[in-house]
Amino acid sequence: MISLIADSIKIAISSLISNKTRTLLTTMGVIIGVSAVITLVSMGEGAKSYIVNQIRGWGMGPNSIEIHPGKEEMAMPELTITYEDTIAIKEKVKNMTYIIPETVGKGRITYGKKEYIPGFTLGISADYPLALNQKVAEGRFFSKAEVDSRRRVIVLGKTVAQKIFGSSSPIGEKIKINNVGFQVIGVLEEKGTLLTTDMDDLALIPITISENVIGTKKVWEIFATVSSEELVPQALKDITALLTKRHKKEDFHIHTQQGMIDIVNNILNALTGIVSAIAVISLLVGGIGIMNIMLVAVSERTREIGIRKAIGAKKSDIFFQFVSESILITLSGAIIGIMLGTLASWGIMSFFKLDAVIAWNAALISCIVAFIVGIFFGVYPAMQAAKLNPVDALRYEV
Repeated sequence: MISLIADSIKIAISSLISNKTRTLLTTMGVIIGVSAVITLVSMGEGAKSYIVNQIRGWGMGPNSIEIHPGKEEMAMPELTITYEDTIAIKEKVKNMTYIIPETVGKGRITYGKKEYIPGFTLGISADYPLALNQKVAEGRFFSKAEVDSRRRVIVLGKTVAQKIFGSSSPIGEKIKINNVGFQVIGVLEEKGTLLTTDMDDLALIPITISENVIGTKKVWEIFATVSSEELVPQALKDITALLTKRHKKEDFHIHTQQGMIDIVNNILNALTGIVSAIAVISLLVGGIGIMNIMLVAVSERTREIGIRKAIGAKKSDIFFQFVSESILITLSGAIIGIMLGTLASWGIMSFFKLDAVIAWNAALISCIVAFIVGIFFGVYPAMQAAKLNPVDALRYEV
């Protein structure tokens, strides 16, 4: 059996080499399909890795939770959470490490004749740099005492500092936000972008004075960390019970950061699966093309088949020869497709300055699918060739 398969493969290789152009064109469908699968899956994995690394780079791990106003996820929920809720959580819920309430608004910064409106002006607590792994490149962050005493101090993101002060140090400078005077005490370390959002285009002020500056003391969200991942479920129960008691109803919802990461992964996996399924269709189309070409080859090589049978070739010899040709076409197409897909995904991810993640699982699956396609679409032409009558085949003229 092994010798039969080996002989069939040798004959198949010889036949394919003798018809290079037809072999290449037949293989193109498989090459395109496999390279598309590898490229799309690799890009999906790279995007997933990028987003997860960005999230975790902000200190958002599986022990992190987010509390949002509104019973369900809404674009513009009623802001029902207050700074006092934050204080209550910190005092009454066990195992909480850091708690950051956030108020969000527009702040017009003026410095002399210069003006700039940051993407985000946030009122926050002194826990911000500790919980979110955010360091200062210059100066310092404001303290809890400064938050409690409503000091008018401000920390700027790198983008804001450059827009207002250029290359000069802003530390100690006096600026105004919405006509309220502040002293710049720090510049945050550069964080870059998260998707398309510039995470350095922000200004941070103590939450206790946010109402006077950005016109609201209602909290957009509370970001908190628990001392360990294992204690997160109990913390969720305690926070839910506490806020429900304070608000007399459950007008908020809570996300775990791991849950958010899982949601992102699920979305990207679904998108990758959809586009990969579309790409796999081209593999099937390529398989149909292979079957069509193999049927044409059977017709063209009828006399060859007759001669082989006349000198002793069995039906199984002819059958395995044509199946081998079909498998070789699909596997060679898969290998070339994997190489092209890998190069394409590497080039695209490098262009967007993302880590290149090669989807080796997709490459293995593509080879297996190509092998199955080769067998499935090669069997019928092989059966047609194997059942040819040698006498009729020898009389056949093209």
